[in-house]
Amino acid sequence: MLTLVPVAVQRKNKTMTDCGFEKEFVDAHNDYRRKHGAPPLALSRDLCNSAQKWADHLLSIKSLKHSSTNHGENLYYAYSSTPTKPDGKDAVDSWYSEIKDYHFNKPGFSSGTGHFTQVVWKDCSEVGVGLATDGQTNFVVGQYHPAGNMCNADYFEKNVLPLGSSTSSAPKCSPTAGGGGGLIVPQSKIARSSSPAYKAPPQANGTDLGQFHRDFLRACNNQRMAHGAPALTLDPALSQGAQAWAETLLGEPVLKNSSSPHGENIWAKTGSAGITATGQEVVDAWYKQEENYDFSKPGHQAKTGQFTQLVWRSSKEVGVGIANGGTGMLTVVAHFKPAGNISNPGYHAQNVMPKGSKVTDKPVEVVTSGMQALAVNSLSANELGQFGQALLKSLNQYRSQHGALPLVLSPALTREAQDWAAHLVSINTLMNSGKGHGENIFYCSGSSTATPTGSDVAESWYNEIEKYNFLSPGFQSGAGNFTQMVWKSSKQVGVGLATNGRGTFIAVAFYDPAGNITNPGYFHDNVKTKGSTF
Repeated sequence: MLTLVPVAVQRKNKTMTDCGFEKEFVDAHNDYRRKHGAPPLALSRDLCNSAQKWADHLLSIKSLKHSSTNHGENLYYAYSSTPTKPDGKDAVDSWYSEIKDYHFNKPGFSSGTGHFTQVVWKDCSEVGVGLATDGQTNFVVGQYHPAGNMCNADYFEKNVLPLGSSTSSAPKCSPTAGGGGGLIVPQSKIARSSSPAYKAPPQANGTDLGQFHRDFLRACNNQRMAHGAPALTLDPALSQGAQAWAETLLGEPVLKNSSSPHGENIWAKTGSAGITATGQEVVDAWYKQEENYDFSKPGHQAKTGQFTQLVWRSSKEVGVGIANGGTGMLTVVAHFKPAGNISNPGYHAQNVMPKGSKVTDKPVEVVTSGMQALAVNSLSANELGQFGQALLKSLNQYRSQHGALPLVLSPALTREAQDWAAHLVSINTLMNSGKGHGENIFYCSGSSTATPTGSDVAESWYNEIEKYNFLSPGFQSGAGNFTQMVWKSSKQVGVGLATNGRGTFIAVAFYDPAGNITNPGYFHDNVKTKGSTF
């Protein structure tokens, strides 16, 4: 019997099918662009070669991530259990569908619309496309020149026009035009005009770093105090890492978050070569997102992540870096520890307090109704040990399927998790601890007093994969236990289990570093599709 094994295709020669795909891709773009008053794109062979190389790379790693190109870039992924012929229009239709979330009355970058705005960006004149497939998995890369999604003042207004616009509806804007305002990095790729290779200086030109650090820390703590969060302390090691990333960003074609396990806020502005910034100015820009946060519905909310990290109650330390390469771009990076913006249930309610809260106020407790009063009945040390080892084994089996390294059982985290599990049983409440760890909680109740197995608990958390859309990486309701258990950056776990002796069990797992951090790109980098490699 002959078994056919799908093999990743590395395309070296264009075929007639390839040409047909390219035509479908370009025609779909130009049909949509015409509706928005944007001139047609021309196919660039150089851009096609670049896009093809990146598409081949994405297929080889089975993951979606942007390249380091200076061009604009859109990515598309599709999977079918039965082999299908890719259509160049499918990717463009998917990207254009983001129009539903774009507000033309408030032009500018907004989360979840960057593919659409790049497709219809008026100043773009050329496009290239790459397709890589193994017969079931398709990766499509579109690269654009000049790049779209540039956040200089008025660029979106002049380049992303409403339906029905004509090609003469708005003037073109110069690729070298400067923007004078501070930029808060949005949760998508931002393209910047290309510049020569940058060698980062040790500090920001014209800025007294010591004074900037003091001003920044004071501004942070003033805003935190207003929301009942204790003062941060400045950590030199965190500042060193933040400074390094601020300098790195000056030489990058895009503004993006680092791979740091810490919480991270980024800010940038453009101006003259000697541009400077104050710590107060930076913090004010992040805090301005407070107006978008609905405290009556605590949780991850679009365009609020910089604010929520700033006032995150469990964060204790901060480091900050500022860099200016003398080319008119200034970047600021802050790292927070422990990280904020953890999307586990109850975390935002406990850590993002309304204005006027006091540091002594107790965080909001998230209570699950329907539980009867519980009295703790201790399990033997042997039972707890067996349960912990079984759960660890199951967690690592699932993690290996998603390209995440195995966790190590931490005695310290296990003690904390055990104490918290017993506490939850004793107070008749399901709630997160607010300790700053990643956290999974399991609850079961019935007539049987048989102890749940570690495999049962891990399986219940993993089953939330059904609610996670890998094509739109990010926090998704009902999937938090799954995303935490396979979170790639988590290294250690602690496990606790408690019972009332009458059929009710609560299991707790604490992870370090914490997962489910909603900074841009974190879910993409840490929650990998099934079949990913390390």
